[in-house]
Amino acid sequence: MEYHLTKKSINTVRCALDTAVEQAVDIDLTLPDYCPDIERILSCTLMPQIYMSNVSGDRLSVEGGATVRILYLDGNKGCMRSYEYTQPFSQSIPLKGDVPDCAVSVEAKPEYMNCRALSPRKLSLHGAFSLCAKVEEACESPYYTYEDGDDLQVKSEQIAASSLCGLCTESFSVQEDVSVNAKSGISSLLTYRLSARITELKTIHDKIMFNADLKLELMYLCGVDKPETECMSYNIPISRVVDCEGASENSVVDGELSVMSADVRLSDDAADGSQLLLLDAKLCFTARCYEEQEISVLSDAFSVDRDVQAREEPFSCRTGVICRTYTDVEKTNIGVEDEIGKVIDVHCAKVNTAVANQGGNTVLNTKLCVGIIYENTDGEIRYAERDAEFSYTPDREGCEEIVRSMTCVDSLSYRLTDSRHMELRAELTFRLTLCCRKSCTVLTSVTADDDAPEREKNGALILYFTDSDDSVWDISKRFCSRPQDVIAENDLQGDSIEGGMMLMIPTA
Repeated sequence: MEYHLTKKSINTVRCALDTAVEQAVDIDLTLPDYCPDIERILSCTLMPQIYMSNVSGDRLSVEGGATVRILYLDGNKGCMRSYEYTQPFSQSIPLKGDVPDCAVSVEAKPEYMNCRALSPRKLSLHGAFSLCAKVEEACESPYYTYEDGDDLQVKSEQIAASSLCGLCTESFSVQEDVSVNAKSGISSLLTYRLSARITELKTIHDKIMFNADLKLELMYLCGVDKPETECMSYNIPISRVVDCEGASENSVVDGELSVMSADVRLSDDAADGSQLLLLDAKLCFTARCYEEQEISVLSDAFSVDRDVQAREEPFSCRTGVICRTYTDVEKTNIGVEDEIGKVIDVHCAKVNTAVANQGGNTVLNTKLCVGIIYENTDGEIRYAERDAEFSYTPDREGCEEIVRSMTCVDSLSYRLTDSRHMELRAELTFRLTLCCRKSCTVLTSVTADDDAPEREKNGALILYFTDSDDSVWDISKRFCSRPQDVIAENDLQGDSIEGGMMLMIPTA
């Protein structure tokens, strides 16, 4: 005989795909006629961009472009110039089965880029980047309860579980006209960088509203006869409402916003003094919404009438999901090979954060790749990259697990300490999704042998002296007595008892 257990479930997130695929970049490039000849290459930067990511059937399709930016000194005036070239790419990544309703996030991370000048106008480029793809889907984590019958005695455990109530991904475009307050008309745009940071998240019925800041960093040339280099940064606030079925006012939102692609160019009127830049970017917002609920899982069972066999399985769920934002200011010293005459630009070329456990504490180890453009004391422009490493220990507020971490470099500033060194000051923002994890063993089926004889019931009472680690449930299971009968017979208040007590155990 199999006892009828009621199957229930909570919604959780299952990772259908979490992989990194390396994509090679090999380009033989000839500068167009409007670009001056190359005297010396300062830097060659690989900027992979995502135009589209889509799950269809059992495959994830990604399309994008590998943009290479060459920053160099020209052969005429010895000033900085830049040229960008984009090579399209596509990638198809297999999934384990169909994933109809899912959230997709794809990030392209540059690995390396080597550049060799074959002539003042020809370049050979070799590099690679990684497509870090994650596909998440909603799934059910089952557990069981028992409500029927009288001979089967069950023990249940109350668990506070974070149940997934919404999962969504939305890509959208941002087009902005940026007015640049330059000293004179912009003659050439050299570099730009765009990053995004969520500043506010709010949920209502089936929707998520968020505010974010887009940080646009620019370096450009002003003037024609004697070009001068200027650097500026702009914060562009954006707001967006995203559909997310199942979200409510009580939901905790684990959301992230990433820049998939970006293009900045001079408007047609900018060279005439209007100093207007056109920003065209594509962003991706991904969110997972959780709500806390109490569930009762079946953890043990026995029958007062016969021997039973129970099948057990492990059960695990997240509980107490929270999202927290931390800010940190760090300082370090970095140096260059030449004596510095003038610093032109200091920027973060790459950021990477690793989560480590040190002495029971969670430590965020962040490495910044810092790009430095400067003039030496001979007036020659130089470019250097230096690593800056920082560690930060956040307050986990009692949470055991970091589900997700994101790092944003809000600003970089510097102070020259001598002719070759500077003190770097970095303002960092960490956004962490934290939770605890509840793991236990639950029963998935309970059966009894129909041919086995039932236990004899003689109506007697058993006297039992308790040990310090005894509970009413353990004693009842040992003597095949109903726990409520033991509690009633001895006027107990609950399952907990003290050692050395004398209990009367009904056996009927």
